Amino acid sequence: METMRILAIAAPFSYLIHCTEEFALPGGFMCWYHNLRPALSKQKPSYYWRVNIIAFLIVTITSWFAFFTKGNNSGLVIATSFLACNTIFTHIVGAIETRTYSPGLVTGVALYIPICFMCYFTTYTLHLISVGNLCLYIVIAPLYEFWNWYKYERRTKEQ
Repeated sequence: METMRILAIAAPFSYLIHCTEEFALPGGFMCWYHNLRPALSKQKPSYYWRVNIIAFLIVTITSWFAFFTKGNNSGLVIATSFLACNTIFTHIVGAIETRTYSPGLVTGVALYIPICFMCYFTTYTLHLISVGNLCLYIVIAPLYEFWNWYKYERRTKEQ
């Protein structure tokens, strides 16, 4: 159980470090992302701030429940799964597509993916979540990224 508490602390802090990499480094994520998805170049910076604040709050709330209450690990597993999928489908695939560095790639690979897999491993080995639920979380994790890809493809065909 102690491992889950450590992961509950690590998840929101890794999110803050990730946002620092995305927004504080020269060039920044928005510029890179608009090169990856030109049809979204009219998105204002406030949109990206709102999305990240909402996501940070979700990660923090699910971490709080995992840290302070016994047996409430599902939310943290789902949240870290979404973060890992964001790393894979936006940052890694995007960096391959653009052949350029994606701001957020380093922290995503170094923090999000290991934290996610540690959540999977810990909840599985300590039987904190049923195998069925864990499999369900793994299946639903990339759905948000697939939905965003679908919306973008539909948007580019309409233009």
